Amino acid sequence: MFKQFFLPLFLLCAFSLTLAAQVTEEEAKDDLDYYNTDNDRVQDQRGDTFGENLWFGTGAQLGFQGGNNTSFFQIGLSPIVGYKINNIFSVGPRGSFAYNAYKEDFGNGEFKAKFVTWSAGAFARAKIIYPFFAHIEYSLLNEVQNFDANRNAVRSTRAIPFFGGGVSQGGGQGGGAGYEILILFRLSQADRIGDSPFEFRTGLNFNF
Repeated sequence: MFKQFFLPLFLLCAFSLTLAAQVTEEEAKDDLDYYNTDNDRVQDQRGDTFGENLWFGTGAQLGFQGGNNTSFFQIGLSPIVGYKINNIFSVGPRGSFAYNAYKEDFGNGEFKAKFVTWSAGAFARAKIIYPFFAHIEYSLLNEVQNFDANRNAVRSTRAIPFFGGGVSQGGGQGGGAGYEILILFRLSQADRIGDSPFEFRTGLNFNF
């Protein structure tokens, strides 16, 4: 008699466990779909028009160095414009221009020079996971290398590739403003005295 009830009871228990597992799995999928939908809504930062997919930013340079009877002052801006290819990648141009003032005291006289330096190039960015992003850049840098015997500036232009990353807070679809901090490493050999293997940047962005 026990054998007559054992098989139906076993089948009923197995069916109940299977049904419970399916319900639990469906509930988990619903929860996962909800969170994925919510995350997609948060991360979907592309607009419907070309202008809505543009983002803007700018950085500032302000520095002073002095010592050994010399002083150097610099102030400038670094504008950047990006286009969102999708929710992850964006590309665009970046430039910078700076006003520089150099002074050297010889004891029996002094030498002063005021000049402008600039750079222009292209970049690509990839959002990794909020708030981190990767950044690669190729820029042409026009700078004053030295001064000739007549105290005229000797300029040169060189290409410098960078790769690095940073963090961005704020911004996003809807015209939000934010700020960013990034560190970039030089991918080419340092060929000038004073060249640093890396470069720190800070700035503001809009709609990034």
